[in-house]
Amino acid sequence: MGNWAELPEDLLVLTANKITLFEDFLSFSGVCRSWRSVAINDNFKGSEQIPWLMLSDKDKPDERQFVSLRKGGVIRTVNLPEARGKRCLETLGWLVTVAEDGEINLLHPFTRVQINLPHVTTFKHYQMRTFDKNTSFISKAVLSSRPEESEDYALVVAYGDSGYVCFWRPGDMSWTDVRISLLYFRDIIFHGGLFYGVVGRAFVFAFDVWGPDPTRTWIALQAPVMYTGGGMKEQLFIVESKGVLLMVIQDLSIPKFRDDRYYVPGGTNRSRVDYRTPRFQVFGAALRGKGEWAEITSLADNALFLGDNASFSVDASRFPGIKANCIYYTDEYWEFRKQGGVLRHTGIYSLEDGSKSPCYEEESLNPICPPLWVNPSSF
Repeated sequence: MGNWAELPEDLLVLTANKITLFEDFLSFSGVCRSWRSVAINDNFKGSEQIPWLMLSDKDKPDERQFVSLRKGGVIRTVNLPEARGKRCLETLGWLVTVAEDGEINLLHPFTRVQINLPHVTTFKHYQMRTFDKNTSFISKAVLSSRPEESEDYALVVAYGDSGYVCFWRPGDMSWTDVRISLLYFRDIIFHGGLFYGVVGRAFVFAFDVWGPDPTRTWIALQAPVMYTGGGMKEQLFIVESKGVLLMVIQDLSIPKFRDDRYYVPGGTNRSRVDYRTPRFQVFGAALRGKGEWAEITSLADNALFLGDNASFSVDASRFPGIKANCIYYTDEYWEFRKQGGVLRHTGIYSLEDGSKSPCYEEESLNPICPPLWVNPSSF
């Protein structure tokens, strides 16, 4: 067998062009110096990627580990001191980081490129008493497009106890609040040139930050008539999947400890946790026409990813290791604190039979940055 390092450059480039998964591209670049020399952005032709799970920082706070769902283990460890001690949220492969002093940045986790954003004090409804690094002052952050692909993009965030919503565009010196008649946005997505947010008791609002009145919102969809909830023990997500808007309702059951006692705020229970299987309901509506909701009992070949990131859908038939007709989720129990942290875990919920299986065997007690789904990109 010949020396792999001596393969012609044009053959290496041709091989690199055939790779579609970012994690395989990383493996390609690690073979030797000559292979690494052609493993550049121009030679990577992949588009939609298998999401990775970014774990909370542990013993080495300057490092973050990424788990491959296909390979079932840590695929990459990244030196990321820019995220140390900061609240992190993910959108389109970028991290929105919020520091204890209120500094906000967009951070690409693999290139470490940062984009400075206006300070948290420029939020219209900013209050010092509500801002703390151990709370989710910013609960959601959603980009309209990747900053490396277009200079005309927008970042929308939901913030504060009441779920106010504001946006920023390149060149802005402060955040601009949108006008909403109902508070407490649960989730936000960008689709078809508009931002959509699910608010309160499952109403869907839309707003156009590029329109003549960028702060105006309007009701795009009424709440599903089958939805009778609205309590704080439910989490609502909004996801676009193949042109259909999906609303996912997750029942946030209280975590149950193995000695059959429930943990309550201020308690001292340190028992290991057994999780109840969460229940999910999925509704779908076309954004054109009447836009009426209908309950969906099957996602077909699709899989949904929900958590402290912009929720998204993946065609599981294209990616080995991703389970079709399933919901990948990260649980968060901000109100149920244990050992000074916030109890979190990840799981896979089957819409077919309601069963739950672990996604990655780790319980996170990190009060700042939970495990996140990340869409990897080379940038």
